Amino acid sequence: MPQVTEYVEKTANVHNADIHNANVPENNAANELQRLHDVLVEQLGLQRFNLWFGQESSIHFEENGIVFNVKNHFAIDWIRSNFQQVIEQSVITAFGKTLPVNFSVVSAEQAQAQNLDNPPKPAAVKPSIPRPHCPLQIPDAVRQNIDVARQNQKNNIPRRFATLNTFIEGFSNRLAYRAATLAVEHSGQINPIYIYGTTSVGKTHLLEGIWSAVRQQARRDPPLYMTSEQFISSFLENIQPGSSRNRMQTFRNKFLGISILLMDDIQYLSRKDATQTEFLHTIDTLRNLGTQMVFTGNRPLKELTGLRNEIICRLESGMVCGIELPEREMALRIFQNMVAQRQLPIGQDVCRMVTSRFGIHARQLSGALNRLHAVYLTRNEPITLEIAEETLSDLIRIQRRDVRLQDIEKVVCETFGLSEQSLQSKSRAKQIAAPRMLAMWLARKYTRSALSEIGKYFGDRSHSTVVTAQKKVDQWVDKKHPIHSELLNIAEMIQKIEQILSLQSG
Repeated sequence: MPQVTEYVEKTANVHNADIHNANVPENNAANELQRLHDVLVEQLGLQRFNLWFGQESSIHFEENGIVFNVKNHFAIDWIRSNFQQVIEQSVITAFGKTLPVNFSVVSAEQAQAQNLDNPPKPAAVKPSIPRPHCPLQIPDAVRQNIDVARQNQKNNIPRRFATLNTFIEGFSNRLAYRAATLAVEHSGQINPIYIYGTTSVGKTHLLEGIWSAVRQQARRDPPLYMTSEQFISSFLENIQPGSSRNRMQTFRNKFLGISILLMDDIQYLSRKDATQTEFLHTIDTLRNLGTQMVFTGNRPLKELTGLRNEIICRLESGMVCGIELPEREMALRIFQNMVAQRQLPIGQDVCRMVTSRFGIHARQLSGALNRLHAVYLTRNEPITLEIAEETLSDLIRIQRRDVRLQDIEKVVCETFGLSEQSLQSKSRAKQIAAPRMLAMWLARKYTRSALSEIGKYFGDRSHSTVVTAQKKVDQWVDKKHPIHSELLNIAEMIQKIEQILSLQSG
């Protein structure tokens, strides 16, 4: 069985840029192209940059413009649809002016011939070139991050440095975290594993954590980490008209001799029949070999209607784990961990303020922390609560305050004339149980609280009770059921409560 190189991004380099403009000195042109390369890497990320501007591509000057030579017309269409604005803005950032951007197809043989005719000149292509004449400069910190990322790519280290040790475990993600550790410690015993959840709940973190853990086990075969986008692109490239059978076998060989397959965002395989057929073949092959597989998606399997039933059945036969949005206290722990990793002097009062004002999405919290980090580097003094509120004031103004469980409890109690905290009692009386179910329904709709957090708040109940309450209220809404003798119907009552919550959160 052939040993396969891991499918992790290759070292980002400018791929032998051809200099066709006689008015541009060769060394200066190479420096300019290197500058454009650095900006694109920073904007797109190394993984995406290498996928679409890989070693079979090149960038060169031609008639006062920039030409991107890529491997096929599919790549041109994809780049124009998804990266056109990013490329144009990167050209402005790199050169300080607008230049025409064109694309052309170059075959692997042509790229090889260009490399032979124009051997690279390492001395002329160096990062961090000063640009005093350019009004838009890349900050030194960004260039340092690019250099670090390149070195990590040489060492086959994911650019996010995610590990299972840095993953914050809580009730909302505990099952998925245990499944990830199971994939590392008892590979192949439960296969495949499917982890789903909305954006920014830690799915990719878990995959990268598994990758890092397996890499540390010297006796294991290498892991294979890829996105569904990479799988689709690589598969389509090898079935282009004129492709030989050997190229398809080369594609399939990538999945042999590995210890584990990690694939992110498989929902993008939906309605791609040929790709799904190959994906199904890959699953069956690896399962027969005993190779562990872990996939992620943005929703439950039953909602992936674009995937073939055969694929759904294969995934259901393994282990399916959902990740919910984190509880508020768990979001606080996540933000505290971010602060600790950067070693920033930020107190607990600031951490609690940020998590209360900016929701519980990790990326949203990261964005707020980036701004605080920039202020700290500027002022070189600890971030106090006053500094944090001043720094984030504009973001806070445009950020509607999250509806809290306390807000819903208060409004529902006032609407039904119940005493405070009666919804948190153990009483099952109809005059309390029905409003409590409605409060749970509203909490699912208007807050980011997890099922477990909602159940615990309203009388220390299980998450299954919250699900039952949600279904029950949905039935009331459909049938226009009168929940209370003094109110005409559920729709009018919900409208009244929603108006109050809207005023409170504005």
